[in-house]
Amino acid sequence: MRRRRLRSCLAVSTVIANMLMILITLSLAAVLVAWAGTSFGAFSGGSQVYFVQSGQALQERFVVEEVFFNKTASPQQIFVFVRNFGPININIVAIYVNGTLQTPISGPSHGWCSFSGSPLSASLTVGAVCEFSLNWPSTACSPNHCPWVTGNIFQIVIGSTRGNQVTYTARAP
Repeated sequence: MRRRRLRSCLAVSTVIANMLMILITLSLAAVLVAWAGTSFGAFSGGSQVYFVQSGQALQERFVVEEVFFNKTASPQQIFVFVRNFGPININIVAIYVNGTLQTPISGPSHGWCSFSGSPLSASLTVGAVCEFSLNWPSTACSPNHCPWVTGNIFQIVIGSTRGNQVTYTARAP
């Protein structure tokens, strides 16, 4: 009888066995977290830049306020007024009329906008209104590039450097 008691006393109890299993699991988890932290640390720098740029793109707000058509000029002209009502400055880099990229005529600007380098790169400060004068050819006619007649619909898309777009639909007088 004594031998049976001795053998049962020499074994590891279930409480200590459970504590050892928990200790082993936690130490493996700590090693895994340390490995993952070093592995993904390089990627977090790139994601921070992405989220900062996305945040700036969300703060960028601008609108096409008005579009005027000048049929008496040769070539015909379209005047587009863009207002920046967001909390950060924006750069306009593309203007499309009916799907065709347009190059504005550099000239006097209204408000606090400035053309830097080329007329297609305009910077609008907060609260600024900028006028873009676009020549619309009256001689060459293709499906997207014809002189307008009264009632024609024009879709104008303005694009910024951060990838935001504003679409405006206007009817020719």
